[in-house]
Amino acid sequence: MKDKKSSKLLGKKTPERPRKFRGIWTDQELDTLRKLYPSMTNADIAKKLGRPKASVDKKGFDNGLKKDPDHRRKVAISNNKKRRNSWTKEEEATLKKMYQKHTYREMADILKRNPQSIQSKATKLGLWKYQTVRMNEPAGKKR
Repeated sequence: MKDKKSSKLLGKKTPERPRKFRGIWTDQELDTLRKLYPSMTNADIAKKLGRPKASVDKKGFDNGLKKDPDHRRKVAISNNKKRRNSWTKEEEATLKKMYQKHTYREMADILKRNPQSIQSKATKLGLWKYQTVRMNEPAGKKR
């Protein structure tokens, strides 16, 4: 089978693929976007309108459209369930119990995670291994 370039050289026309980008938005498309934007994902809207997702993203932003808080919540819950390394409440509780008495490597082995993940989650939870004491403060006073 000959490629497009050689077909042009021989004077043959090759069938063109349909363009993904269709240009200017119609009033009907904009109405549909405004109606669906609060409660549907941009990918689903793009499929429905036959436009690229990036086009829907930009047009929604340009028109100041916002997602419904309930929709955002559902998407966040769905995304958290898909995450392979999401922390469960039990894992967080275990981390808090073990944090002061174990090394990152030990906790990583117990929780089946890498040490950087342990350290990062501990920081997000406000856990610190060491206390810093200022020179002018009494030794027993904690910050």
